[in-house]
Amino acid sequence: MSQLKPERIVLHCGLHKTGSTYIQRNLQTNRETLIDHGILYIGPNTFKKRCSALWNHLQWGHWDKPTKPQLKEQTLTTLIELSGNAPERIHTILISFEAIFGTLRSGMSETERRKVPNKENKQGLYRYAKSRTKRLMGALEDALNCKGIQWSILFATREQDAFIRSCHTQLIKEGRHDLSSTDLASFQQTADFSFTGKDILESSLSRLGNKRKLEIITMDYDAAIDPEDPSVYLWAVLEQALPAQAATLKAKLGSSEDNDNLVRNTNPGLSDRGLELAVQARPLFNRSEWKLFRKFLEKNFAKTR
Repeated sequence: MSQLKPERIVLHCGLHKTGSTYIQRNLQTNRETLIDHGILYIGPNTFKKRCSALWNHLQWGHWDKPTKPQLKEQTLTTLIELSGNAPERIHTILISFEAIFGTLRSGMSETERRKVPNKENKQGLYRYAKSRTKRLMGALEDALNCKGIQWSILFATREQDAFIRSCHTQLIKEGRHDLSSTDLASFQQTADFSFTGKDILESSLSRLGNKRKLEIITMDYDAAIDPEDPSVYLWAVLEQALPAQAATLKAKLGSSEDNDNLVRNTNPGLSDRGLELAVQARPLFNRSEWKLFRKFLEKNFAKTR
């Protein structure tokens, strides 16, 4: 029988371009500290690499079919391994990953998505947020053999025009654009953001609480950040995600002299000149070369407030 029986699972689902990378870098850096306080943190890279079967199920599975025994076994084994030497001490699992709701690529940059068994192949950012989240929740409940978990779904929102501009920039930075989408005005007319609104997401996700304990927590990204002190946003997220431990973790993480991520702006936007260079240079590089060029752009052409 598993010794891992968390009382609470927190899903930090972004949204995209709301400081998630900054939060994730800091939580990953302090992963052992979190475990010492009974919190198992799982970020995007860990989720995709260590929980690959669960990641595939999240993307392509069916929410209305039983979780396969192999998936349950693999998920439980991995979670126990990630929990360290005392999985029985873990009372909270915190998963931070924007792609729980959907990816920018599949939501708006692929004009013809491949046909998939679950038929979730239409465009529209976060169109399938509810079904994707439901698959994840169901698989975790089955793997942990526990239906009484307290669930929290946390996401931050932004002013819509700023959100659209940031998503457009991110797609260009990732090299996932074509000549028809490099112009912001054209992108705004063709990209589907109708499923990204706070009220729409809350209404859709709230249905997941019909047979489970669920709270949905939203944050105003623009109101929570401080351009002069990035850590203000981290503390605000911890207050919402881990209210019982937030003060202790703030004191612990804030006093560490080794945590450079506290003051580092991660995944910055690009200046107009940086965007222009990205569009012009994309055909010149393969995928691995583009990653290096992207770092060059972020270092030398980051957007300033």
